[in-house]
Amino acid sequence: MKHFTADDGRNLTPPTELEPLLKDAYTAFIKLLGHIRFFYMADEIWDGKSSLVFNNGNQRLLSFALDDGFFHIHIADKVFEVFGESMLDNVFEVLNKNSPDDCHRPSEELSVNPDPAVFPCGYRCDLCLGSKKYDDNNLSQSDNFAYMNRVCYHGCVPGIDIERPPADEIGVFRCSGCNQSNNKFCRCIACSKEKGYANCAECGNYHSCGVYRDSHYAGQCNLGITAEEVTALVIPYCMKERLDYFRSQLIEGRC
Repeated sequence: MKHFTADDGRNLTPPTELEPLLKDAYTAFIKLLGHIRFFYMADEIWDGKSSLVFNNGNQRLLSFALDDGFFHIHIADKVFEVFGESMLDNVFEVLNKNSPDDCHRPSEELSVNPDPAVFPCGYRCDLCLGSKKYDDNNLSQSDNFAYMNRVCYHGCVPGIDIERPPADEIGVFRCSGCNQSNNKFCRCIACSKEKGYANCAECGNYHSCGVYRDSHYAGQCNLGITAEEVTALVIPYCMKERLDYFRSQLIEGRC
């Protein structure tokens, strides 16, 4: 199993390294991992072998014990043995009921950009460390972005070798994000208009749509990352998860 280390000595491992061990249970593991990262805030304690624990401060959210072709999940006094995705809805329900309130991610981080001038593609450019807002307040965020980008995505994005650049090459991010009048390269807007939808959530086919083929997802990133790293470098780019959340709100009439 391939690992690399963070500056503080943490073991970090691309989730794909677990596929030979988990076999048919791998997809369920990735979906559950993504669900936890998107909806909850917790540091991941990963031993580099088979134990993965999610802690929020002194509170344990849940723990995994990985085995050959399956994994155990411990949530409070409940234990699940998972071989595939059929158990996940039960796990989600128990996790939600047993999670302390301060472990739940704020809804404003889950929702699409509230700015009506920004197309709700699922990205949250306003939460990205590369946005102008962060640059104007703290230029050191550029270094944080470069470091956390490697911690979260190194070895996890097919065809892209994500390394931490030398300090003298980091530069300053000045991304202004996009809006409906100047994002001529955004395929999401064009696709929605062509199909007669106001946005991709209204369409509902974004999980299979080529526009979102290369989008990041929460379960993609390295095992062993912190709650801070997830919030800063994972949550802003969870397009499909955010559109699922937005679509559920549309269906329930909350938007």
